Amino acid sequence: MVRGLALLLGIVWAQRIISRTQIQVEGYAVEKVGLPQSPAPAGKGRFAFVEYWVKDKPKPGYYVECLNTQYYTQWSFPLTDVPEAGIGKPFRLLGLRDALVVLSYEADPLNKGTVQEAARFLSLKGEPIFPKWTPISVYDRPAPDAISQIALSPDSSYFLWYAYQVDKKGLVSRAWYALWSSSGRKVAAQSDWQLEGPIVAAAPDNRMNFWTLQAPPTGPKKLFFHDTKARTTRAWNLDVDTVLYAPWLYVTPKAIYVGGLIPAEKTLPHQQGAVGAWAVGKLALPLTDTSRIVWSKAPLPPEWLSLYKEPTHFTPRWTTLHADTALYVVWEDAWERAGTHLAYDLWVTRWAIADTAAQFLWSYRIEKRQREPFPEAVSFLHGLNETFLTVAFLTERTGKGILRAYLLNHQTGEALTKDLATNAAGDLLLLPGRAAYLSPQEVICLALAPPGKNGYQIYHIRF
Repeated sequence: MVRGLALLLGIVWAQRIISRTQIQVEGYAVEKVGLPQSPAPAGKGRFAFVEYWVKDKPKPGYYVECLNTQYYTQWSFPLTDVPEAGIGKPFRLLGLRDALVVLSYEADPLNKGTVQEAARFLSLKGEPIFPKWTPISVYDRPAPDAISQIALSPDSSYFLWYAYQVDKKGLVSRAWYALWSSSGRKVAAQSDWQLEGPIVAAAPDNRMNFWTLQAPPTGPKKLFFHDTKARTTRAWNLDVDTVLYAPWLYVTPKAIYVGGLIPAEKTLPHQQGAVGAWAVGKLALPLTDTSRIVWSKAPLPPEWLSLYKEPTHFTPRWTTLHADTALYVVWEDAWERAGTHLAYDLWVTRWAIADTAAQFLWSYRIEKRQREPFPEAVSFLHGLNETFLTVAFLTERTGKGILRAYLLNHQTGEALTKDLATNAAGDLLLLPGRAAYLSPQEVICLALAPPGKNGYQIYHIRF
């Protein structure tokens, strides 16, 4: 495999492509084996991904490759011992504060027919923390139809694995969870976990506990705090309105934020129901006996309502804090239809959070029309600096396509646009779904190879 020279594109003001490199693959066809999988941050100025190798390695197979931002290899770790249950399945790489975790699957020798999710814990120097794959799930019986997810803590020192099964009536019949540290220590786990409804969202905190949003079959959705040391839970109803659509959860050290879309006097169509306002709830930390969620609402701008005739699919895509004084929630109208992945408008909202309740400041709508045969090619890249929140996306895949950045001023909500590159040569084939965020201002993004080339590209972009 040949790592091409980085093509420096010049230093311009703030938002820019710092560099890009084209990787030529030898020994196999990328279109058959696939692109590198699951890029993730791997320490300061470094990133890693899972890549298939035929030549220049002791044994053909998959390897974790760690590169710096000049695209020099820092270390390589073989995954040639992947368990049989994981062969042919995609890998997933988690970039934690002090480690990298490679996720796959292995058969449980103690429970016949049970397949556990398993991990390889690696230090940021590429050294194995354990000699073998470690089961991270805690299934106590076969659960092929279980819905499982992974969530990281705010400081990336812990990750939560959880899964549940839903019966024919839509009720949760079984649930499991396990909380892991970046050192590979299982902090807490439960294989007979009781839920009131399917989990809509979940996240651990930095103190070895975690939070979930659950949707009981009747009544409002609920926020739960799970204290893993005391093995107790507390719950709060999300009763901001009669219903809360597309709910989201954001865990920070100083407060828990929840929100979603709610009805209003004037609405637009959404796949879950008519919506006309945003809602944001704040639960201040540390908890007390009287802790409660304080809600704020903001109507959708009237001029937006007439733009949407068909049901929309707005989903919360990115939530982040700015300087501990404001909260951003970015929504995307994205869905799949007949094998085509579509991603249309973006909504950006900013909320002040200094007081007990969040306070709506401004919103901005970004129009885009993306249609692609695979999901990683749609959506957007994002960044945050002292002056702007930035979102960037390829306007279209043709020669007229442009990698366009929208720079939203924190104070005013006004937008500047900046074209970072054009697709005139047909080689600007970014994959926002395969990106590693090294910091709020830096992202590494994989891209398809130029037409006629067997390989892939890597872009280093600064916001």
